[in-house]
Amino acid sequence: MPLPSRVTLLAALLLLPLTACADPQGAGPLAAPPASDTPTPGAPTSAAPRLAQPATPPSGAFTPPLSRTLPPSLGTPPKPPKPTPPTDLRPTDTIAGHVTRGGAGPCYGLVAEDGRAYALHGPGYGNLTEGNFVTLRIASRSSDIDCGPGIRVSIVAP
Repeated sequence: MPLPSRVTLLAALLLLPLTACADPQGAGPLAAPPASDTPTPGAPTSAAPRLAQPATPPSGAFTPPLSRTLPPSLGTPPKPPKPTPPTDLRPTDTIAGHVTRGGAGPCYGLVAEDGRAYALHGPGYGNLTEGNFVTLRIASRSSDIDCGPGIRVSIVAP
């Protein structure tokens, strides 16, 4: 393709969007003003140029008044529900843990799940094997029986 035809094609492509904006009747923004608005040379210009005025509604149009009632309020948000107690709590007289000192009894050692060491006393409760995981009901006991280090308690039920 020779150079002049490329330039012509480029110019046509650039001018094409501009022609789409043109008004076919010639009354667009680039059209010449009507003859009544153009001043004649030598004539005095006493009138000020006309400014664009906002469109006014037709005289028969009805504009409703603003409402005198207030919009409904949203009110206060509801309070969050009260927290429920945990469902996995054990009774205070129950412990679970691993047997650290076992045997035929009556003294045993146990480390509970919370890490506390217990010195258990339970005559007649059989053989507890060291390392087993057990859950026991307990009660506090006097200090007259020594079953080793830990919190002194008696076994109530296995």
